Parts: sequence; C-alpha cells; structure tokens
Amino acid sequence: MFSLETFRLIKRSFKRFMSLTLIVFIGSGFMMGLLTTYQTMRVNDDIYNDEYDFTDLMIYSPYGFCVEDYEKLSSADGVQTVFASKEIDCKGTNSAGRVNTYRVTEMSRKNDRFKLVSGRLPENGNECLYLRNSLAQNYQIGERIELDYGSADISEYLTQKEYTIVGIVESPHYLSKILGPSNFNNEELECVIFIPNTNFLTEYYTTMYLTLEGTEELVSYTGVYEDFIEDRKAELKTVVKRQQSYYRDQLVAEAAATLDESERLFQEMKAAAGKQLDDAKDQLDEARIQIASYEAQLVTAGALVRSLQQSLNRDSDLFESVYNSTVSVEQNVSYILSALGLNEINYASSAMEYMYNEYRNALSQYYSLSGQISSAQAQYEQGLKEYADALVAYEQRMADGEEQLKAARAKLEDLPKSEWIILDRGQIYPAAMFSATCDQMKSIGLYMPFMFFLVAGLVCLTTMKRLVDEQRGQIGIYTALGYSDGAIIGKYVTYALLASLCGGIPGVIFGGCLYPAVIYNTWKMMYYLPEVKIIFPVWNVVLSIGLFTLLMCGITAYVVREDVKDVPASLMRPLAPKKGKEIVLEKIKWLWNSMSFTSKITSRNIFRYKSRFLMTIAGIAGCTGLLILGFGISDSVNDVLGIQYTEIFRYDYQINLKSSENILDGLGQFKSDPAVEYATDCLSYTTRAYLDGEEKTANMLVIEPVDSYTVFELRETDKTTPLRLTNSGIIVSELFARNNGLKVGDIITIESQSRIKEDVRISGICEMYFQHYIFMSKDLYEDIFDESSDGNKIMLLSDDGNRVREISEKLEDYVSVTDPQYFLDAFDNMIKALNLIIIVIILVAGSLAFVVLVNLTQVNISERIREIATLKVLGFIDHEVNMYIFKEIILLSLIGCVVGIPIGIIEHRFIMKVIGMEMIMFGLKINTVSFIYAIAITMIFTFIVLLFMRRPLRRVDMVESLKSVE
Repeated sequence: MFSLETFRLIKRSFKRFMSLTLIVFIGSGFMMGLLTTYQTMRVNDDIYNDEYDFTDLMIYSPYGFCVEDYEKLSSADGVQTVFASKEIDCKGTNSAGRVNTYRVTEMSRKNDRFKLVSGRLPENGNECLYLRNSLAQNYQIGERIELDYGSADISEYLTQKEYTIVGIVESPHYLSKILGPSNFNNEELECVIFIPNTNFLTEYYTTMYLTLEGTEELVSYTGVYEDFIEDRKAELKTVVKRQQSYYRDQLVAEAAATLDESERLFQEMKAAAGKQLDDAKDQLDEARIQIASYEAQLVTAGALVRSLQQSLNRDSDLFESVYNSTVSVEQNVSYILSALGLNEINYASSAMEYMYNEYRNALSQYYSLSGQISSAQAQYEQGLKEYADALVAYEQRMADGEEQLKAARAKLEDLPKSEWIILDRGQIYPAAMFSATCDQMKSIGLYMPFMFFLVAGLVCLTTMKRLVDEQRGQIGIYTALGYSDGAIIGKYVTYALLASLCGGIPGVIFGGCLYPAVIYNTWKMMYYLPEVKIIFPVWNVVLSIGLFTLLMCGITAYVVREDVKDVPASLMRPLAPKKGKEIVLEKIKWLWNSMSFTSKITSRNIFRYKSRFLMTIAGIAGCTGLLILGFGISDSVNDVLGIQYTEIFRYDYQINLKSSENILDGLGQFKSDPAVEYATDCLSYTTRAYLDGEEKTANMLVIEPVDSYTVFELRETDKTTPLRLTNSGIIVSELFARNNGLKVGDIITIESQSRIKEDVRISGICEMYFQHYIFMSKDLYEDIFDESSDGNKIMLLSDDGNRVREISEKLEDYVSVTDPQYFLDAFDNMIKALNLIIIVIILVAGSLAFVVLVNLTQVNISERIREIATLKVLGFIDHEVNMYIFKEIILLSLIGCVVGIPIGIIEHRFIMKVIGMEMIMFGLKINTVSFIYAIAITMIFTFIVLLFMRRPLRRVDMVESLKSVE
C-alpha cells in the first residue's frame, strides 16, 4: 500500500512529476550527447582506419631506406605489415593552368590504403588517382596534370610527367582538408595523387608505413591506444638503432669508393696534363734555340751582304773601264771564234755578273732568314702565351679539383649519422588535427552540462520542497502510524527516482542519437569522415542517468529529512505563511510610494521565496547564457577570416610566380597600370621553426618594412596598438606564439627558403586568427641568411579584378592569382553547418527556460491559490489576475536575462579557448545584436509559457478563498 501511495502521489502531482522528468530528460540527454560525441568521432574514425589499414607508425630517414631495412622491419616483433613507399613532392599544373603543390605516391599498397569514391583504378602508366580535397579546388575526372620538379628534371624520378585523373579517392591518412606542409620548397601541401608503382625510378624508399599487431582491437587516439603504441615504439627502437645506419653506411662506402676513383682519375689527369705542358715547354725551348741559330745565320748573311755591297761599290768604276776597253777585243775574238766554229766569251761582263749574282743571292738569303726568324718568333710568342695561359688554367683547375676533392672528402666525413624518425598517428598532421578536435569535444562534454546540472538541482529543490510542504499532513500521519523516517524518506526518494528514470532513459536515447549526429556531421566540413554510426557507451549511459538520479534523490532526501524531524502533531498542521520582510525598495520612499498595489505585492513575493527566486534566475540565466554562447560561437567563427582578410590583410590580390627571376618586370607592369593603386613584391614560403627540439611550420613573409605598412595592418595582441616591422627582429602571429610559449625577446631558429638554419629574435607578436605567420624585413633576411630576398609574389590594391588577371596571365613565370574573397566565400560555405549547432542550442536553451518557467508558474499558482481566488472574489478580471502572477515571472525573466549576459560571456570565452585549433584562433567578440537576439528569444519563450499558464489561472475556483486552512 505504501508503494501504491507513491504512484497515487505521482498521479495527483503529475505536472510536478513531469517537470522533474523533463529537466532530467533535457539534462541527461545533453550530457549523454556531448560526452558521446567525441567517442562517436573516435570510434567511427577508428572503424575507418581499420577498414583501410591506416598506418600505426611511419618511419622517416634522411637517407631513405633499402631492401635490407624493409626486411628487418618486417621481421620485427609486433609488426604486422610494412609498406615501403616511394613518394615525391613537386609542383603540378592542371589543364586550366592552375598550379598546386603535389605529393606523388604509390598506388598499390600493403597498408595505409585508400577508398575509391568515383571513377576507376589506373590501367596505364599515364593515369592517376586524385585525393579529394576541397581546399585545393577539387579536380575532376578526365583532367590532365603535368608535374614539375623545379630546377631538377622530374624524369630522373618518374617515368611519366603527365597524368590523367581517372578516379577520385579518400584516405584516412589525409583525413583533414588541410594536408600540412610538403617537402617541396617548404610549401603547403595542396594535392595528392596516386600513380602506378612502376613509374618510380628511384631505387631507395622514402617512407616506411607500419601496422602493428593488436591495434585493431584498440580505439585510435585513446589513452590505451597511445600507451600501447609507446610500448611498441620502445621495443622497435632496438631494431631501429641497429639498422638505421646500415643504408647510410652503404651510401657512404659507395661515395667513398667513387671519391677514391675520382681522386685517382684526377691524379692521372693531373699527371697527363702536366706532361703535356712539359712537352710544350720543351718544344718552346727547341724553338727558342732554332730562332737563336737563325739569328746567328742572319748575322753571317748580313756581313756577307755588306761585304759584297762594299766590293761592288768600290770596283764598279774599274769594271766599267775594263768593260769598255774590252768590248772591241771581245767582238774581234768573237768573230774569229765564230769563224772557227767556237763559242763566244765575254770575260768582263761574266765577272761583273758573277759579282752581282753573289750579292743578290746573299741578299735573298738574308731576307729569307729574316722572314723565317720573324715567323718563328711570332709562333714562339704565340706558343709562349698559350703555354702561360694553359699553365695558369692548369694550376687553377688542379687547385679547384683538389679543393673539390678535399671538400667532398670533408663533406663525406661530416655527414650526420642516420637517425630514423618514428611518428605515430597522433603526429601525422591531419590525424593530429582530428585528435585535437576530439579532445576539444571531450572538454566541451565535461563542462557544458554543468549548467543543466545546477538548474536541475534548483528545480528539484523547489518542486520537492513545495510537494513536501503540501504533504506535511500526510507525513505526520505516516509518522503517527509508526512508519520509520527511512520509509517515509524512501517514498519521496522513489518519487524522484521514478522521475529521474522516466526522464533519464529516453533522454540518453534521444541525446545519444541527436547531438553526436549533428556535431559529427558539422565537423565533416573540416574532415572527410565516413557515415556516422551511433554508439551508446555504457559508462556514459550510467553516468548521465546516474548523476542526475543521484542529484534528484539526494536533494529529495535532504528536503524530506528536514520535515520528518518534527513531531506528528506539528506536521499535521499546515505551515504558517512566510513572514513578510521589508525589502530594499521600501526604503526608497519616493519609488515605493509611486508603485501600484500589485507591483508592491510582486516585489515582496520575489524576495520572500528565495529558492524559487534563485531557481528562476538560474534557469533563465542559463537559457540566456546558452543562447549568447550559440550566437557568440557564430560571431567568433565568422570573424576569424573577416578580420584577417579585410582588416589585417589589406591587399586585394596576390600574384603567385614560379620564381623571382622576372619579379621586377611584373612589378613594373602592375605599377604602370592605372587600374592598380599599389603593388609590391614579397618573398613567401613555408618555413620550419625549431623550438625545444620540436619542429613547427609557419608561413614566412619577407617584405620591405615601408611596403608592409600598406599591404598589412599589423597590430599587437590588444587588437589596437599598431606594430611596425623593423630590421631588429621578426614578428610572429599570436596563435603561433601562444601554442609554443613564445614572448617578445625570445630567440628561435628558423629556416630560409634554401633550408639554411639561423637564430633570430622575436621583436613583436601580432594579432592573427588563421594559420601561423612570421614577418621579416628583406634587409634582415639577407643579413642573417646571406641570400637574396627577391620576391616570388606580388601583392596589390585594385578594384578591377579582370584587369589584374589580364596582366597576370601575360607575366613570365605566372602561376595563379589569389583573391582573399575566395577564402571568405569558401569559409562561409564551410560554416553554414554551424547553423545546425546554433539551432540545437536554441532549442535546448528554450526547453530549459520552458521547463523552469512552467515549474515556477505551477508552484507560484499552487502556493497562492487562495490569494488568487480572493482576488477573483474581489472582482479582478482574468487579465488582471493573470498580470498579478505573470508580472513576477516577467520581472524574474528580465533579471535572469541580465544575469545571463555575463554567464554567456564567460561560457563563450571558455568554449572558444577549449575548441581552439592548431591553425585557427577563434575571436572572443560577441556582436551587440547577438545579445539582443538572446534576450528576445528568452522572453519569447517566457511569453509562450505564460500563454499556456492562462488556463490554470482561469480554472481557479473562487470558493477556495472561503476554505479554512485547518
């Protein structure tokens, strides 16, 4: 019978019972949903990982891997499969001329496999699969991609450099739509393609993907999984330490042998070249001797010529006289000889002719020797010059060769040891982002239900207090009949227990299905996740129902315990009404005297029932705070790119070039065009920063300080103070500094575009919301890294986008035009899913307000039933009676809204910090209109409740005012 009385009590106070049931339903459902969301995300992702054998460990080596490395890892204990992969990062241009940074990897894989979404697998060497990635503007099946490795020839690595997309794939390895950094010029990775394995020409492997035995039974990113992986990594390090130098030692040995052979060939070449120079020197010496011999002969010939010339000059008169005197004799003798048949003879002319012939011969020989000497001297001087030049070149080449051999030998000796880097899933960029997201959702699930827990406690306190007060006579009878305190308390605890179970069980089912599905699908705007599979973790069910049940039963026991202490005679008499007290408003005479009678009653009632007052304020404040939180999340997320790409980044377009070779020409064309207001160049690349042994990435922007003031509005973290770029240090973005514990004055190590590492001081920290940035002046860059800071991008201000693109397409090395508006539009599309979360928050907040207000109104009416009946007897019409009660509720709702504003701000700041991501810093600003919306919606729910409460007030019987409380 005692148990049946509990059910009769539920029937008599069904509305109160439903109030408790609904608050537990809302609270337990909200807790169950939020606690289950992060587990749903992890479990679904783990199913996805197991289905496609997502790698547990990745191993990198600065020298690559050989077959022996693969065999040793495959035979290691605990290793299930090993996939030795060949990969290369490079540039790629599609059919439309768009250039992106690609990762080219093998298609046939033992693990770390992919899911074919559409299309087919490649059948020829010039076909590929494309990883779906919306941030890189997805390519379509049939598009062609031409790969380019920059200064090197891509054909040294791949058999094909042009590919046609025949299929679109997804992979758990690339879960996030942000893929992370690439190994090509420190640029951001934008696309991934899979090609036939036979297309790779390199003999070494670039990456080892390992799956471990026993991980399929574990859920990724959980503490158990991470501990298991750490244990396996520790065991694997034995193999790693023994094997990691093997391939490096082979390469060093081969390089040393090649260097020895090169040095031998160099010495042979040096000896051969030296011998050639020595032979040339001997020939020059012989030529010098020959010239000296010719010179001696020339002296002799010259003396003979001069002697003959002197003889001819001295004896010419004598020869002429003899010649004249002998002409007649010779004629006579010639006549006689002729008659006798003999030859003529001319003695005088023959002698003289002989002398002239001798002279001419001597002179001819002299000129011939002189010509030979001149020719030989010219040849000698030419040979001597060539010998001198050859000797200088020989000495320089030999010195250079020896220096190169020496440098190569030193470089070979200074090669660092091969240390393999082992990464687990949590260190892979997309997976790390997803793990961080799950941790954020876990934090939200632990903290967000606190408000519901508090309100549920207040609702239970007020409801059960009123119920027990009404049941005092019944409790007195039970006590007089001999029922124990425990039995009496148990009756009302059972009442609360049944309300908790009736609300908790459907609540966890409803919340466990709704919230994870909505939030999971919302996160799909950032990740490629499989279709959601709803789970109901037993611990979450027990926790969600158990906490609220324990709360309700505990408060009920506390309330009843206070009453059962009284004696039955006291319990069977009704409680005296609470004594009215002077309130603060009464001390303000002019204000109190100006108030109406009903306003004075309302004011006194508000402060008379403190528990009801606190419950109402807490419930309405919680409702308003949740609404402010929902609208604030929308404002903060919307402001991320809005502030960055409209206030901080002031340029309209960014022109991306392949190199800096033609930057000045392109800059000149833009500056001379009237459609362009301003243009400047900037060196941009992805740098690595080394902080406490960890490697971080950031976008490096190298620009002239005077130009930075035009295209950027850098501000300190207070969001107002301007920040100037100088040559004394770098400026880092706020989120980068916060994530790594950096402050102004710290020294960090960063890389240049050519991977040179140097230390630099932080001179400022700037406001920035999306991605990590480091700003450096050109002079500082050149001074620290000792290399050119010529830009590879042009940033400009212009209202004519068509003209900008027209000029850009004519530039040498043109790649693409980046319009910040594209990021704003893409981000707007991505955050549309947040509207679902905001709608859910509005519905939850409204439900909370509805339950609280319904409960408050019911308690208010039941407590003042005779007062209301008396008002009707006195002639108050329905509207006046309604306002007599509703005025109090409206006033409490307004007070609750005001209290809810700071609560919403605190919740918003907390949640924004909790859900902050590695690459995104959400703002903390809440627009004024969001506060207006939150208060307006809260009051709308209030008026909806009041509309429902008019009927109970109309049904109050005037006879109640004549009944005695006895």
